[in-house]
Amino acid sequence: MNRPAFYTLVAAGLIVLMGFTGPLHAQCVGFEYCELVWSDEFDGTEVDTTKWSLQRGDGSEVNLPPGWGNNEQQWYTDQNATVDDGFLTITAREETVEPGYNFTSARLRTFRKGDWKYGRMEMRAKMPLGKGLWPAFWMLSTNREYGGWAASGEIDIVEYLGSDPEEIFGTIHYGGEWPNNTLSGTPYRLPEGGFDEDFHVFAIEWEEGEIRWYVDDIHYSTRTDWYSTAAPFPAPFDTKFHLLLNVAVGGDLPGAPDSNTQFPQELVVDYVRVYKEAEAPPFTINPGLNDAWYNPDTAGQGILLTVFPSIQSMFLAWFTFDTERPPEDVEAILGEPGHRWLTAQGPYSGDTATLTIYQTEGGVFDAAEPPAVTDQEGIGTMTVEFADCAEGLVSYEIPSLGLSGVMPVQRVVNDNAALCESLNTTQ
Repeated sequence: MNRPAFYTLVAAGLIVLMGFTGPLHAQCVGFEYCELVWSDEFDGTEVDTTKWSLQRGDGSEVNLPPGWGNNEQQWYTDQNATVDDGFLTITAREETVEPGYNFTSARLRTFRKGDWKYGRMEMRAKMPLGKGLWPAFWMLSTNREYGGWAASGEIDIVEYLGSDPEEIFGTIHYGGEWPNNTLSGTPYRLPEGGFDEDFHVFAIEWEEGEIRWYVDDIHYSTRTDWYSTAAPFPAPFDTKFHLLLNVAVGGDLPGAPDSNTQFPQELVVDYVRVYKEAEAPPFTINPGLNDAWYNPDTAGQGILLTVFPSIQSMFLAWFTFDTERPPEDVEAILGEPGHRWLTAQGPYSGDTATLTIYQTEGGVFDAAEPPAVTDQEGIGTMTVEFADCAEGLVSYEIPSLGLSGVMPVQRVVNDNAALCESLNTTQ
């Protein structure tokens, strides 16, 4: 069979007649992180202790050296975390509530109250400002299967230094137990303004063997290159982790506050949310497939497709033609030069339609009278199978002409793509 070409002008005209052109939004289609499994919208009047535990002191209660292992200068208290008007506020203050510590702040964690293996973790927040301030939204292994820090891993969703308000970091810690650990991280800088001036969304998407970082849905970093001294890849990031949220003051990374740091300073959090990857429903043929389709690997194989859900039936017109028309005395049949008029129709179930191919004759593409079917019994069979709303596979066989083949197809236009996704989601 000669390579066919798709008569695009006719296709474009006929598409208008198909309808179903209004775009519809699909809430959760494909493998997107759209299934909310945990959140705190901070709608109450105090920290929700069914979701968070407030850590206190200087780290001694969790067997860390004073200063939480980083020589931090704050003492964590319950009073420095408040909830009001839909926001959590962690306030760093210059005050002494314990000898040797001249600052207070707060540290929250979901340990034993919320832990997850894989997903999208995000926070919408506005940062504080000033040297020595070190807020973080991060994760630690709940059960520490691979040993002490950082053998069991640490995921820093966002770290920020108040001395450089335009920049944040996304980092992972891994390897062996300290001091045989290592880290990998990537900074992100705002194109203008600082993270202290407005709210921004900080997130990771954590999958088996890959972690991606986002700011305001801008993907700025991907990590796939970690290792563990205790177990094969993807350890240590293959176990359940919990969330932490804190504002440290001073310490090894930011250094001490200076005379320009104004207290109190606040980390204001609008929400914290955890999503899991929702599997797409099995694809089912629906009227959202009603568009023009073609084979991108050839010059055509153009198909106009119509689905009739009330009778579970599909109809398609398969347009092919040769670039040169035959002489008047040459009959234009399948396999010879000239126009080729084929249609197919039949039932569908699930993602597959089984159709009978019919040959037609007469007419030209812009003729007022449609071509006539020449064989009421059909000349072959066609199977159309859709992987999703964008791609399908057409298999055909015409025994009398010794023709068969398989061709991938995709949409020429996407008038009904959104409708297809919406219908498939709600079925």
